[in-house]
Amino acid sequence: MQARRKIRLSLQRLAVNLFEGIFPSSTSGARGLELDEIREYQPGDDLRSIDWKTTVRARKLHVRVRLPDRRVPVLFLIDKSGSKRFGASKALKEDALFSVLSLLVAVAGEAGNPMGLIVFTDRVEWYFPPRLGQTQILRLLPRLKEKKTKSPLTDLDSAFSFVNGLNLPPSLIVILSDFLTAENYEVSLGALSKRHEIIPIVIKDKREEELPRAMGFLTVRDLESRELGFLDLASSLRQGLYYLDVFRRLGLDHIEMCTHESEEAMADELSAFFEKRARNRRAVRR
Repeated sequence: MQARRKIRLSLQRLAVNLFEGIFPSSTSGARGLELDEIREYQPGDDLRSIDWKTTVRARKLHVRVRLPDRRVPVLFLIDKSGSKRFGASKALKEDALFSVLSLLVAVAGEAGNPMGLIVFTDRVEWYFPPRLGQTQILRLLPRLKEKKTKSPLTDLDSAFSFVNGLNLPPSLIVILSDFLTAENYEVSLGALSKRHEIIPIVIKDKREEELPRAMGFLTVRDLESRELGFLDLASSLRQGLYYLDVFRRLGLDHIEMCTHESEEAMADELSAFFEKRARNRRAVRR
């Protein structure tokens, strides 16, 4: 699938960005595994990287730039609190979350990255350090999806603080959550982002933003606290989302995935998101 290849390339570019400044050697060259781009020759480029076909066609020297073979750890933070069992579309948020997760695990596995998992609610439920392979994790995911957690509540700060205490090497950290939780995690997420490459993926359902057009109130039950509440059907649900403010203040790019989308649409959106992000980071390095 073309979308999967684009996501894999973009993840590798993010890994290169993560290592920028850690190693004194160049982060790209002629002997990497994956082609990054073909561009005009610049002073100092390895002559062995010249792409002669492009050079002849463009009548200017061009070189092939490849991504270095740096397999950084990838850690997936999986929110399995009670709110993931909500869904007004054809799927629950939990279904969408695990569909996205399966795709990213397959893609990261193709690149040979060591991978780990943290499943959390208002505590860390299960932790698998970043050393598992693609096959191991893909077999593990259905069991994790069905396995009951100790708590239905959510606390992102608890999960982020746990990762901060692990002293991991610089890693790619993918957070899959609806980010509907206490507004207390900006400090711990900020500390995490100073060492690691953070990719927040917000799992949403359209009924969290769009209510049926009507006048009156709707009685609802919180899937986590089990408390009853009332929604004003004439009000807007998207005003003042805390996670949007936090991402903006910390400079984190994020993507929102919705339960009504097909897996193919999700793959295309992820591909576009990662490609844009990697391209922007690469431009900043230059």
